[in-house]
Amino acid sequence: MGDLVPTDFDRQIRALPAEGGPSGAEWADRLPRLLRELLGEWGLVPSGPTRHGRYAVVVPVTGEDLPARGAALKIGWPHHESATEHLALRHWGGAGAVTLLRADPARGALLLERLTDEDLTQAWDEQACEIVGGLFGQLHVTPFAQAPRLSSWARRQAEVIGDAALPPRMASRAGSLVRDLISDPSCDATLLHGDLHYENVLSDGTDWVAIDPKPMAGHPAFEIAPMLWNRAEEMGTGSSFRYLVRRRAEILCEVGEISWEAMRGWTVVREVVNAMWATRDDDAARVSLAVTIIKALDD
Repeated sequence: MGDLVPTDFDRQIRALPAEGGPSGAEWADRLPRLLRELLGEWGLVPSGPTRHGRYAVVVPVTGEDLPARGAALKIGWPHHESATEHLALRHWGGAGAVTLLRADPARGALLLERLTDEDLTQAWDEQACEIVGGLFGQLHVTPFAQAPRLSSWARRQAEVIGDAALPPRMASRAGSLVRDLISDPSCDATLLHGDLHYENVLSDGTDWVAIDPKPMAGHPAFEIAPMLWNRAEEMGTGSSFRYLVRRRAEILCEVGEISWEAMRGWTVVREVVNAMWATRDDDAARVSLAVTIIKALDD
């Protein structure tokens, strides 16, 4: 089964420390056996090249009990962001998200409907924003009980932002925003995808559906930021960047029926958190992008 595990994936996963479970290296050692077990137990036959993201491999498969076009076996490294993915997909039931056919959460395995390779990375960004805004309407439903809470995430970030090597005014603004935003009764009222952007929306041949959720019970406005920081290089610099990032945000807010002020507040918080982690990684370019997005959204 080693040929089903891409070399570059194996290399990157081995660098990850444990997050309450096995380290990346420990899990990578088990992965070939996990693939053998699941393919055998579920009666699946690999039918195409393995794809992967940062934390999971996805193997196209066929089987007697599967649709004619087959399915996709996803196996991911156990970490906190993936712990409730199967619950979110089951909760959505294929409405706006990839359909879950079977799950073994103890082994981090999901059997998913087979999608095409077409995502939104090549789409005109205004069209992509309209598509993603439309998905908000399907995905933003009452959350399931086990979904992590946005308010808890925000409080944890606020506790450490002040210790980061960030301009004091930037950190202070984020802390103040967190206090205001989590006081909103609707802060934890909606199921969010958590990482909805151009590469996490695929075509099923007819409709667009979301994949790879990092589910959270939160506020819809929290969902917009990834659509602003992805494909950022296309927006140029200066006044062009300001206009285009605001245009993306306007479309997402309009189609998704999301308040501009709430969007700006949560986006500032997310970008300050991104900048905090970027400073720890000595990633000056990511810090600069965060600052530029924040400035572009300010009046």
